[in-house]
Amino acid sequence: MVFLVLFLIAAAVAVYFAVRFFLLRMAIAQADGELKQINGHITQNHVLRLPVPDRRLGDFMNTINVTLQEVRRERVSYAARERAFRGQIEAVSHDLRTPLTVIIGYLDLLSSRTDDEEVGIVLRKARSMQKLVAAFYEYSRVVSGDYALDCAVLDENRVLSETIADNCIILEEKGLDVTVKTLDCPAQIVADRAALERVIVNLMQNASRYAASYLAIENMVVSGQVVTTFENDAEGLTEETIAHLFDRFYTGDATRAGGGTGLGLTIAKELTERMGGALTAQLIGSSRPAVCFTLSFPLAKIQA
Repeated sequence: MVFLVLFLIAAAVAVYFAVRFFLLRMAIAQADGELKQINGHITQNHVLRLPVPDRRLGDFMNTINVTLQEVRRERVSYAARERAFRGQIEAVSHDLRTPLTVIIGYLDLLSSRTDDEEVGIVLRKARSMQKLVAAFYEYSRVVSGDYALDCAVLDENRVLSETIADNCIILEEKGLDVTVKTLDCPAQIVADRAALERVIVNLMQNASRYAASYLAIENMVVSGQVVTTFENDAEGLTEETIAHLFDRFYTGDATRAGGGTGLGLTIAKELTERMGGALTAQLIGSSRPAVCFTLSFPLAKIQA
């Protein structure tokens, strides 16, 4: 009789711990699912909840919730700092544009009346500053959303060809060996024409500044995507430099030593992604390193 009682007690304890184990396992699985949802919408004020009471697991959940709260605070703080930074760039750029235009105008006039080399140097520097200010202003507009996009179905192949033709002087001045392969048929995508032209021009300008000897542009359709590649060689290319090419103001190596602002590729990537496309860069070659920029957009679905 005593043995039976002990057996029933042991069985009850075993059932209790088994049920407890499975309930806690289900609770952890549920918390894992909730945490994944929270990670997908980190800015929303969601917290983890423990459906099964357990002191230690509850303490662990509370720690996670405190960490999530700190992450949200830091994210909000970062967003505020980023908005303030963009506002400062836009304000400074706007304030500098008018006086710079006036200064360049007077320097142009003075340069036409004298052969003084120092005047020419000052004029070139002033024009470089004007380009820098213009890049700052454009960047602030793009990232703040003030750069309005009017996306519509257009022929990317035609826009590419016309943009290259209209801006070929950018490449001719550098003396690069340029090859261009376009499609024999239209390639319809949904994009803003002005923004797409800006992306293409920025990629061409990047090559004109940093390419050592050649630029190869090729347009193709691959797996439902209109893909355009811009390949050029350059000095000092490494995997590390390629990883930073789209960082704003990145000028820390030979690939950025051509007098650029460090914003052209940043603007190109931002505009491309806002239009639903993608812009990437990769290192190719070994004995003769080159960079290949890949610009891609989904083919437009044309309704019959």
